[in-house]
Amino acid sequence: MSTPLNDFINLAEHLDRVQEPWARNMAARLNRFLSGETDDVAAALDLKSSRGKRPLRALSKVAARDAAIREAAETFFPALKPSQQADELAAALRRYATSAWRSDWQKQECPYKAGDLRAALWLILTRVDHPLSAERIRKILVMR
Repeated sequence: MSTPLNDFINLAEHLDRVQEPWARNMAARLNRFLSGETDDVAAALDLKSSRGKRPLRALSKVAARDAAIREAAETFFPALKPSQQADELAAALRRYATSAWRSDWQKQECPYKAGDLRAALWLILTRVDHPLSAERIRKILVMR
């Protein structure tokens, strides 16, 4: 019968045999936990955030939001300069956040058809639940 600990041991042994550097790094991290160096799996896998740093999950959500913002700007405002795209997108986010988002936030799937600006706004707000200023959006757009 397989147990979570046995699964970790098997995974570490498998990763030790893979020649890729990322696999060996993960095997070394798993072995820190398996050897008893630490009882905290997240610490062994280097998933804990340092004090004052954003947690890794938050960073990935912000990265996904930023990608959705860039895509929305390119899709819905392609002829505009980045500063104008940011102004338009910030205004649309504010309007959506104070209206339909109030009921849409609970939905597991986007209630709008692909290609609809509201679908893009829904995606952005599902990543990080607050509208951004035009200035912050401008920074995201120029940091491609």
